[in-house]
This record gives sequence, C-alpha cells and structure tokens, in this order.
Amino acid sequence: MMSKALQRSVSIGSKKASDPIDQFLEHHRLFRKHIIMDTSSLFRVFAEQVYDTQMLHYEVRMECVRFMFGRSRSFRRFVSENFEEYLWRLGKTKTAGTMLELSALCHLYRRNVIIYEPFDLGRQITYSTDYQENIRIFVNLQGHFDSVLTMQDVDIAAVCQAVAFKMLYKHVFRLPDVSLAVEWMLYPETFKRGIDFEYDPRGNVIRLLCRNGRSFKLDRPGSTICLLDNYKLCPFHNRRLELDMQSPDMSCMLGLLQHKRQPFCYVAAKSMDPYMFRNVELTSLVEARREARQWDIYTGDYNFKVGAKCQVELDTNRRDLLSICYIQSIDRNRSACQVFIEEQGKLVSVPYDNLHPLPPDEFKAWDLARKRRPKLPRHLHMIRMKRQFLQIRNTFRPQPRGSSPQFVPPPNNQIPTAAPMAIPRPVFLSPPLPLFGSPRWMQPIRPVMPNHLMIRPPGPLVFVQPPRVGPPPNMMPIPFVVHNSPSVFESV
Repeated sequence: MMSKALQRSVSIGSKKASDPIDQFLEHHRLFRKHIIMDTSSLFRVFAEQVYDTQMLHYEVRMECVRFMFGRSRSFRRFVSENFEEYLWRLGKTKTAGTMLELSALCHLYRRNVIIYEPFDLGRQITYSTDYQENIRIFVNLQGHFDSVLTMQDVDIAAVCQAVAFKMLYKHVFRLPDVSLAVEWMLYPETFKRGIDFEYDPRGNVIRLLCRNGRSFKLDRPGSTICLLDNYKLCPFHNRRLELDMQSPDMSCMLGLLQHKRQPFCYVAAKSMDPYMFRNVELTSLVEARREARQWDIYTGDYNFKVGAKCQVELDTNRRDLLSICYIQSIDRNRSACQVFIEEQGKLVSVPYDNLHPLPPDEFKAWDLARKRRPKLPRHLHMIRMKRQFLQIRNTFRPQPRGSSPQFVPPPNNQIPTAAPMAIPRPVFLSPPLPLFGSPRWMQPIRPVMPNHLMIRPPGPLVFVQPPRVGPPPNMMPIPFVVHNSPSVFESV
C-alpha cells in the first residue's frame, strides 16, 4: 500500500490539452512543447534541443547564416533572388526560418530530423547515415515550428527543472522548508491522515513523517531567512519569543501554510515538483511581453519606441555598416523617424525600415518597475500658503489715496481671525556706491516702497540704508535716512 501511495506519474502540470492535435500526440506518448509565435521559432527549437535553452536562438541564427555563406554553392541554387541579400535578411530577427534553414541546421549540428504535422505521427528525413541523433519538430500549416518531446524526455526535463528551481528558492532566496511547502500546496491529501515528528539527540525536530510514507527534512533557522515582515514575531528565527500556539521548532513556512497563505505562486510550486513539467520559457516570454505592452516598454525587437537605442542603416549600398542611434520621434504611420546618430552627433531623418535592433548580448532591457515620484512634504505647505495669501489679498485690498479704507468681506462668509502682533524689524537693503573714490556716474538712490503684492508679516516695516564708507577726517558726518520714520538720525 505504501508503494502505491508513493508512485506518481509525470504530468505537464496544467489542465488537459484542449487542442485536438495535442490530445492526439499525448495519446501516442508524445508531448508538443509550444514555442512562442515569432519569427525565431525554428532557431528556438534547435537552441533548446541542442543547447538545452531557448535563450541562444540568436546565436543559432547567426551560425546558420555563416554556415550557409560558407557553403553558398550548395544552397545558392535553392534561392531565386540574390543570395547575399537573402542571407543579410536572414541575419535579422524579423525574418522567419524555412525548410531550407532547417536542412542547413541539420547539417550544421549533424542531426537528422523527424517532422510532425497535424494528426501525423511523423516522417523521418535522413540527411546522412553518419548522424546518430534526431531532432523532433512539429510544423503547422502556417509554417510555425514547435518542439516535440517523448515521455522519457518529459520525465528527465521535469527532474532537471525541479532541481534548478529548488536551488533557486533554497540556496539563493533561502526559504525554509521548500519541499514541504510544495507538497502542501499541490498534494494536500498527503497530510490528512496525520503527521509525526523525528527528533535529534538534542530534542530538535529534524524531519516530518506522513502516514502515507512520505517524509520531509526540515531546515534549521541558521541557514534560512524569515518569511514574515518582522522576524522578531517568528518563534523559529527569534528564540527569545515564546508562543504557545506554535512550537519554536516549526518554521514560519509551516505557520503560513496552516493559515492558508501561499508563500509563492502555484506556477513556481509546480516547477519545483519533479512529477510535473512546466513550459517555463513560454510562460515567461508571454508574461514579459504582456508587461511590456502594458507599460509601453521597448524589449529589443522591431517594435521600436521613442528613446530606444538601436542600429540604423544610413547607406543602402553598404548594409554591413550600421551606426548606433537613439530614436527621437516616430511618425504616426511608422514610415519615417528622426534619430540621433551617436558617431556623428547630429539628428537625421531616416525611413523606419532602416532601423534594426541591437544584438541580444548588447541590448540593455528597460526597467519594468514603475517609477514612483518622491514624496514632497512641503508641497501641501506651499498650497496652503498660497491659499492664505489669496485670502488675505482679497480681504484687504489696497485703497486709492485720499479714500477711507473699506473692509471687503471674504468669500463664503468666512471672517478671518485677527493677525498676530509683530514687532517692527529693520530690513537692510544693498548699500549705495561709495561717495569718495573715482569720479563716475552714480544711480540716484530711491527708497523701496512696500507693494501690496509682497508677502510680508503684519505690522509696520522699517527700511534702513546704512552708508558703505565713512567720510574723511575733518568733514561733517553724512547722515543716513530712515524711511517711513518722522525723524532723521545722524551717524556717530
């Protein structure tokens, strides 16, 4: 009974395939791994089956171009147009691969191919008897290429995927009890029959035992990071905290699971399960493109944005010479654009078709995080000061000379409170030019009178203008004038 409970079959980790073609292949123990719908689908398939990653699709494309250029006598007869022009377009990511490039890649990597079509179990194409390995490719009616895996390949890929994700979450993120969380989220019936604990000689819980025969090794607090916002509230990572509701030997991961809270998403949990295989590449690319379309971010393709760094073709006769530029503006119909040439340091208007993206190793992705504006605590204060100033100006308007001051009621029948009393303070202005020195023209001194638009404290103002230099000896001292004052004081 225990062996039956421990046995599990490998699945694709998602709902049952709705496509009849996928159901037909799964009925014959085959699995079609979908590739994202773009012009690099053929090169993504070869990059995945040769290098075990789709990220090298651009390198595979360039290797195909160099291989076909080196053997131009063999491939030139299959191209009706100029062969060099055809290879130049093939080197750009907007050109899709065809069956000609499929044969070139098979010779390049020394592999034969098994081509699957809708409701067809595949046909073998042998390019050479010396090639020992095969490439399994599915081709639909639109010329799109997908990768085909056997169930043995799916079993191996599921284990490799689980090992890679567990290393990420356990050794990089340092989350506690990752295997226990994956089992709790995907197979909750495992813990319904009851659990037991295994202790070490010191009395610490080191393993959790389930009644169906599965066991999980528990982590120690020294090698993990707390999942809570405040680790001081966690009895597992803070030994000084004593709580009766949870044993200090159980991690905060188990506490979150008992409260029905997810420590990570279900897609990550399925990727860490060795009995489930997830198409992580397709999911990641679809999510990245959705975010780029939502936030209008350039991702290094031919869908250029204003401000993007790319390559421009200035001379149509020398297409191998591309210059680095920055896009300044794009017209509405995407026929022309204005770019800044980095080498020449000038703005140039070029056709939109002459723009090409940077190679993937040189492209720097835009930041997907939203830019948050810093808080401005004084902004509200300035708004409040402006409102008070307008209220004071509307309340106490300047009256013409000779008329008695009249009180204008504020709007909305709001009577302002009495202004606080202020002590008259002197305001020192810039001193005039010296009276004794080289003879030159001096601007007449005019007192600065107060303005009703000037923000000033309530109460009288006193303007003082002191002299800059003293008079020579044996001369009368020069008085300085105190404006808005009935008396004149002489300097000592």
